[in-house]
Amino acid sequence: MAQQASAGGDEKYRAPIRQRLNGLFTDRALHEEYYDPTRDRIVIFSDHHRGKGDGADDFARCEYAYRAALGYYFDQGYRLFLLGDVEELWEESKAENVFGHYESVYKLERDFAKQGRLERFWGNHDLQWANLKQFRRRLAPQAGVSHIREAMRLKVRRDGGDEATIFLTHGHQGTPDSEKWAWAAKIPVRFVWPVVQRLQGMSATRPAVDAMVRGRHDRALFAWACEQRNRILIAGHTHKPVFGNASPTPPTRPPVAELEEQRQAAREAGDRDAASVAAAELEYTRATIERPDDAVEATPPTYFNTGCCAFPDGDITGIELADGQIRLVRFPAQFDALDADDGSFDPEQRILEQADLYEVLDAVAAPADPPQLIIRPVMPVEP
Repeated sequence: MAQQASAGGDEKYRAPIRQRLNGLFTDRALHEEYYDPTRDRIVIFSDHHRGKGDGADDFARCEYAYRAALGYYFDQGYRLFLLGDVEELWEESKAENVFGHYESVYKLERDFAKQGRLERFWGNHDLQWANLKQFRRRLAPQAGVSHIREAMRLKVRRDGGDEATIFLTHGHQGTPDSEKWAWAAKIPVRFVWPVVQRLQGMSATRPAVDAMVRGRHDRALFAWACEQRNRILIAGHTHKPVFGNASPTPPTRPPVAELEEQRQAAREAGDRDAASVAAAELEYTRATIERPDDAVEATPPTYFNTGCCAFPDGDITGIELADGQIRLVRFPAQFDALDADDGSFDPEQRILEQADLYEVLDAVAAPADPPQLIIRPVMPVEP
């Protein structure tokens, strides 16, 4: 069943989010710079949740893909934006434990910083970096930057003299567990959940552990982004990539009945290999029907989400602004998933979704239809 967001919805939940984001967006002291889509290149990652390398560290399995991504983007001349929740400081009481375990990762990020190509933002799980004294004494030497931001405005000049704004922030603002009651929310995260993770080997890509909460927050961010023309929002926090369609449409599979017939025919013919292939495809198809992924359709395309660098399978996702395009990209834990047919690395395989940035900005300049965000299950086949 699709869930649709329009002008109504959960106003009680949205109101404090709107208030905080409005205040942040209109703050005259907020850093602002011009972005040239034909020349400038930016990659945006968020929600690493780095720990100290133990069983409670959600970033540990993603380190391989993330380091590969940094190697690629550094030589390609990208700026690197880290959009918050980089360090997991709700679980870890000492950031120095994180710095020590991931020294090689911080060195790669400092390489960007040395060339003025690193921007750090803070989120709710690394909120202490909003304290300037804490930031300068502890994080700045590790990150190699002299400043950290809550948000930023990128201004884009459009044909005809209009300007559009790309607004970047973590996206937790206005939620009680992330701000007003953050001190209380830390207690189970620091003292209870890590024990469960270490014992069970479970991953917690907080705060997106609850699909209903995640969907409600995506709708709130989208609703805010739609309230003003010539504005798009790029955020993190929910760990759910959003890019028109949040998940690439899976390949079309034959109907279950057809696959059952294929398996039965192969079994009757004594062809064990063919029967096993049909059985594998049959169970894959049944799983996609029973456990469909969610896709997010945003009209107009005012809201984009990076996803995260803490997926349980070791993959990472992010958003690129480059070559006149806006892209949703993935670097997988199994790096050969990016190989071309000849076995060589093909960087184009990283792109999950892309769109012409000027066309996106044109769409949000004067949207033809009422804004709507639909969250629906992806159904590759009929049962």
